[in-house]
Amino acid sequence: MHFPLPAPVTDALSRLEARGFEAYAVGGCVRDFILGKTPHEYDLCSAANPDELRACFSTEKVVETGLKHGTLTLILDGMPLEITTFRSDGRYSDSRHPDSVNFSRSISEDLKRRDFTCNAMAYSPVRGLVDPFAGAAACHKQLLQAVGDPDQRFSEDALRILRALRFCATLGFQIEERTARAAIRLSASLDKVSRERVAKELNLTLLGNSAAEALRKYPQLLFAALPQLAPMLDTPQKTRFHMYHLWEHTLQVISHTPQDLSIRWAALLHDSGKPAAMTRDHDGTTHFRGHPQISARICEDCMASLRQPKQLSGDVRELVLYHDDRFGPDNVRRWLSKLGLSLLRRLLLLQYADIAAHSPDIALRAHKALDLIPLAEAMVDEGLCLNIRDLAVNGDMLIQAGVPKGPAIGEILSYLLDMVLSDSVANEQNALIELAQERMREVW
Repeated sequence: MHFPLPAPVTDALSRLEARGFEAYAVGGCVRDFILGKTPHEYDLCSAANPDELRACFSTEKVVETGLKHGTLTLILDGMPLEITTFRSDGRYSDSRHPDSVNFSRSISEDLKRRDFTCNAMAYSPVRGLVDPFAGAAACHKQLLQAVGDPDQRFSEDALRILRALRFCATLGFQIEERTARAAIRLSASLDKVSRERVAKELNLTLLGNSAAEALRKYPQLLFAALPQLAPMLDTPQKTRFHMYHLWEHTLQVISHTPQDLSIRWAALLHDSGKPAAMTRDHDGTTHFRGHPQISARICEDCMASLRQPKQLSGDVRELVLYHDDRFGPDNVRRWLSKLGLSLLRRLLLLQYADIAAHSPDIALRAHKALDLIPLAEAMVDEGLCLNIRDLAVNGDMLIQAGVPKGPAIGEILSYLLDMVLSDSVANEQNALIELAQERMREVW
């Protein structure tokens, strides 16, 4: 078996072998080759200890990224290569880091400590594929299986529970039954993992091609990280507008969205407030009045708990808050003024996905949301007035026209913008001055 390793990788492995140290490409890059994918990054491992690694690459740029654990990053021909000494790990008392690390000269010992069999393979141009746990077979079966005892693997680092969910979402794998049971059983230990690490895995999960399928099969793993969302699983939607219960509707929305992180998060959270908002008629019909506002609050809580970036958190909240509003040619300009083109485009993509996941007669209307995107883009291209700064008048002009300095200036400008957006007045200086003076006489 031959893998087409990039030249810097081959060079690094050759240098180590020339010094008498076994060296391999390992982990995700080998898995990707087995799956017929082009790896995006390459991790290497070697029998050389950290001092020997530094000596071998003494003329190259080396970053000591994790020397205590035997890891350094080599920059070779502009490519960063993480190289780790073969090792075995001691106990993981904090469910995150090994209490001790023992360097080894054995590739088998090193692979034994890894999370899943598909990631426990190594490749050398000299020795070929090293696959002691049948990782290649698992790849072909699209099966995610823990190396050895799954309870032990997940107890060592609880984040592996979410990594399992992520690999299902990104690779389309299923979790082997014993591994899945252990992941669910130990999912409460995720509270020991930093929220930043949890956020990173959830972000990657939501961006996966098979995100909806992964969340459909293993919702418990998501709910362990975000328990606020658990009530969605058993919430019915008995209305003429819906054909799915709430959780399945949410997954359908995710499946109809592009791989944009803010949209995917909004798709997950847009109806999270429905369990709290739900009421029932005497015939069992459900209603969810005010759910966008409740969903927005849950969104804020989730984003804050995960310590997500401010921009992402704010965008997702806006998408969730406004996902159920009415959009059409008559008000798209006003929404464009409110949100800007980028966020409005994402909101319309979310609304398309949401409508498409309704009952068939409602789903037929989904394309109307998409039709508004080129309309909004054309408005921007035409340079239409969308903000106060786009008005043909400014504060100084209003003062010259008799508007007193102070709060009245801002109030009048906001009023003029509102009139322009509603096509009640042209965005022309004389017309706006005249309207401003009329407003002054009416109000002041």
